[in-house]
Amino acid sequence: MPEQITSFFVYFAVVAVNLITFSAGGCWSWTSPILPKLSSNDSDINPLPRPTTTLEDSWIAAIMNLGALVGPLAGGVCSEKFGKKNTLLIFGLPLILSHTLSAFAINVHFFLVARFLIGVAAGTVFAVLPGYVGDIVEDKNRGLLGSMLGVFNSCGILFMYTVGPFLSVQAFSLINLIAPVAFYFIFGLFVPGSPFDLIKQGRKAEAEVSLMKLRGKRTSGEIQKELTNITNTIQTCSGAENTGFTALFKNKALTRAMLISNGLMVFQQLSGICAVIGYMQTIFEMTENSMPSTYSTIFIGFVQLFSNLVSAHLIEKTGRKLLLIISCAFSTFSLIALGGYFLMLSSGVDMSDIGWLPIASLIIFIVAFNLGLANLPWVILAELFPSNIRAVSSTFTTFFSFALSFLVTICFPFVNEALGMTATLWIFAGVLLIGFVFCILVVPETKGKSTQEIQNMLEGIQK
Repeated sequence: MPEQITSFFVYFAVVAVNLITFSAGGCWSWTSPILPKLSSNDSDINPLPRPTTTLEDSWIAAIMNLGALVGPLAGGVCSEKFGKKNTLLIFGLPLILSHTLSAFAINVHFFLVARFLIGVAAGTVFAVLPGYVGDIVEDKNRGLLGSMLGVFNSCGILFMYTVGPFLSVQAFSLINLIAPVAFYFIFGLFVPGSPFDLIKQGRKAEAEVSLMKLRGKRTSGEIQKELTNITNTIQTCSGAENTGFTALFKNKALTRAMLISNGLMVFQQLSGICAVIGYMQTIFEMTENSMPSTYSTIFIGFVQLFSNLVSAHLIEKTGRKLLLIISCAFSTFSLIALGGYFLMLSSGVDMSDIGWLPIASLIIFIVAFNLGLANLPWVILAELFPSNIRAVSSTFTTFFSFALSFLVTICFPFVNEALGMTATLWIFAGVLLIGFVFCILVVPETKGKSTQEIQNMLEGIQK
């Protein structure tokens, strides 16, 4: 039988659900154009009665990650009770409230609350959305469609870089309401719930309708076969001993999966990506680059989007493991080079002849990071675990990831002040070098493998 062509509707569904990724993803780069406005003495630029302090800037940047710690926990509970689609719709509301508060902020506390709320939403999105996409796509395009989270995340980051510097805080905040409102309309009205969730809730007829929409021109027999496979998977894994948090550490394959998924999150977050993105404009202002910092940042945003698109194209051709190895290697080299630039700059060396080095290093860092470390930890997280334990594993791993992100973001300005930019960047480079070794020795290749094949492979690693 010839291979079935993927239905157009499943692409539509993945794009629709990732509208909320666009909105949530931009919260990491929101600080880049906004913090310089809030710390300005110019009342025409700063909506606050006074400039913010370094400590306040640090908390505005980092408190989002505290909210992101709440998101996975709340999202995990809601996913089990209401299903992934309804959970995403529920936690889209903090996004709307966040931008509304930012638009009408009269003191720094408004921004702190707004950033916490958007963190709750972002934490939920990154915990729940990969599982939803994993439920609705087929094995043959799981990597490509799963990586759309990274693409839309980059689009959100780019939007902040390109629009934020040129609008008032209020106007920018109101424009940011467009994406979550579109998400509610398009995803909420036109995209079905996860067939896995619907069958778990005893709504088999609705699950069949969902699959018929998602699979397009498939025969009734093919739909029924997939429904049967989903039902058998759920029934096989429905024992209480298989679904709790402790199961992650009782089963060898699941324990190995936890080591891999959380290890990748360590290297993703301790690469310094959140600090680099959040303080991109500030970093460029510290250099002697002839291009204005605002435009340098915008250019980097376009590079980030382009590299994510390339990664999405390569993920099913090259495989996960090789992309992660390349990602760690070139990210390490780029941060070493950027740290060297700041070392020479602080030593009084004339850097005018190599003013291109900071932007070149950041281009390499962003491209390399997005080829692997940006998207693949989330893709692999959805692949390593069977459906019965996916919500629990995603909750734990996402919580862990955002805890690291919070620590990096809040500590970055103080570490930079204490040790200097060179030492800070070289610490990130050292972490990535360890990640390079980890990907070679520990991370398996999951491309094109079914969940059962991946579990068997993980068990084999233990032997």
